[in-house]
Amino acid sequence: MTELKIHPTAARFPALSEPELEEMAADIKANGQRQAIMLTADGKTLVDGVNRYKACKRAGVPPKTARLPQHYTEIDILQFIMSVNLRRRDLNAGQRALLVLDFAEHFEKAAKERRIEAGRRGSAAVKGKRFSAHGRSSIKKKKIRKTPPHNTRDDLGKLAKVAGRTVSTAKAVRLYSKALADRVLSGEIGLDAAEDIMRKEKAAQPRPEGGMAFSNKVTILVTHEGRTAAYPLPRGRIQFNTTNDQVSWAAYTWNPVAGCLHNCNYCYAREGIVINHNLRKHYPFGFEPTFFEYRLRAPANSKLPKEAMTDPRYGRVFVSSMGDLFGKWVPEKWIEKVFAACAEAPWWEYLFLTKFPQRYIGLQLPSTAWIGTTVDVQDRVKIAETAFRKIDGVRVKWLSCEPLLEPLKFHDLSMFDFVVIGSQSATKQPKGNGSVLVPEFAPPFEWVADLTAQAKAAGCKVYHKPNLLGVPNDQCAGMKLIQEVPDLSVLPAQGDMFGEAAE
Repeated sequence: MTELKIHPTAARFPALSEPELEEMAADIKANGQRQAIMLTADGKTLVDGVNRYKACKRAGVPPKTARLPQHYTEIDILQFIMSVNLRRRDLNAGQRALLVLDFAEHFEKAAKERRIEAGRRGSAAVKGKRFSAHGRSSIKKKKIRKTPPHNTRDDLGKLAKVAGRTVSTAKAVRLYSKALADRVLSGEIGLDAAEDIMRKEKAAQPRPEGGMAFSNKVTILVTHEGRTAAYPLPRGRIQFNTTNDQVSWAAYTWNPVAGCLHNCNYCYAREGIVINHNLRKHYPFGFEPTFFEYRLRAPANSKLPKEAMTDPRYGRVFVSSMGDLFGKWVPEKWIEKVFAACAEAPWWEYLFLTKFPQRYIGLQLPSTAWIGTTVDVQDRVKIAETAFRKIDGVRVKWLSCEPLLEPLKFHDLSMFDFVVIGSQSATKQPKGNGSVLVPEFAPPFEWVADLTAQAKAAGCKVYHKPNLLGVPNDQCAGMKLIQEVPDLSVLPAQGDMFGEAAE
């Protein structure tokens, strides 16, 4: 038996159940096939009789077929499929509205061709006019009958015998969720119920980072272990987020990878993702390392603001502020894709920070990168020094001693350009089904002073975070902190990179 291709629209109509198909196959085997299976003119595609075709195959009976006329266009075929199925099937309005959406492209194409043809006829009429010696047309003006504007939605509604609004609702449901639309097509739920589900789910969804509304499109998020989840895409351009006061040397953050497995008991990122209800909705896997690949578009979509000409912070982006991009659990492909996105937008300076600096070795680091590592306890000192002796070709090499949890002694800080010193802020960390408060910790003055002296002796710029002072008031302002940054220009050499974001 020749295998036939089934037309996609014909395949969308609800199929017979297994017992019904078995009954049809038995009837065909006993009594023969009464109604022919309809094929396209070339005999290669089945347009009507999907269930009969399956029953014939099951019964081992060669199917009887007929063919549509040779002159049938694709829209004629679609109208035939809809017509015969509406006559013999008991389909509700929602099912019919979803099925006719397959016609939309063909209706719009036909309408466009009609407009082009009308324009040609109009041009030909103007060219064919005869003018008298006085410059006026010798042809009497005829009243032109205007063609009413074409409305694809209403055309589809007429075909499905439903209101145009029903077609619009069906389209919205299908764009939102194919699975939800399939439930309507199968007859499991009605279109009104599907629309209600869609509205409730949208209302429950978080607003994307940056405050943009969600679109009807979804992407797939992937964890370091390969777990996946659908995630609604924001509407509009994907761009950087503005930082808070905790990041004093960069105006923006960018989190193509978020989540971490270091399990630091003071982690503000884990508190935000796991404890903060509003932020938690953005991270379906909690603090498990996750790749938000759609965010790779942000660098190319974000051009330097005018403020970057006078304030270098506006030319800097803190990358993966909510995780560790270079943790040993992060797939190398993720890092490569992040670096590729950086290379497409070299007008930005990218700040990276990790507690696993060994991972930097051997990577092709972006030339505009600030490559950093966190050293909060003495055990991390040797690891940082060893790794950073092997790093070059980047904009800045920096050291973050935030929080400074114990006095640190370095053998050599000359491989660093920039040293940041800060205290530990109080955070709430998840524990069981609740959370536990981890108190703040301020390093003694002697630790800060000694580390500052080591950095200055090595020629490093030093930045004291404001959290070292606690909360000064108007009567007690606190001492003046050292807050230096590397003296670098953000102006790109390859031309003007300021202005509106790229499309």
